[in-house]
Amino acid sequence: MRGLAITECDHYGRLGITRLASTDEVKAAYEKKCEELNSKGLEEEEINKEHDLLKESFTILSTEEERRLYDWSLARSGKPERYVWPFEVDPMELAPDPPKEPEDEFPTKLVGYFFLAWFILSVALSVTLNR
Repeated sequence: MRGLAITECDHYGRLGITRLASTDEVKAAYEKKCEELNSKGLEEEEINKEHDLLKESFTILSTEEERRLYDWSLARSGKPERYVWPFEVDPMELAPDPPKEPEDEFPTKLVGYFFLAWFILSVALSVTLNR
């Protein structure tokens, strides 16, 4: 049973999107495919069948839990030795970290030196004036 896919459908391929597509991209791809299907001029029975398939793909990929289960089944079928439950892995972990902004060191050091000088001056003046 290990490594068997839960479904044989390629929902990403059916809508023509990648695995990293957002829900907005899924919705846009679904609407685009529906428009293309309606403009093909097929029989009503074939159009309804294709619409049902597109609706199934849209429903699975637009719902967070169902999409995680679907992605999990794809990962399981692709690499059966790597067995991970669907809710243990956050999909954002797979995304690369955003580039870090360079730290603004000069003003920070300048303020630090200012406070250090102020402290030393205040200690020196308090010692001098209290004699």
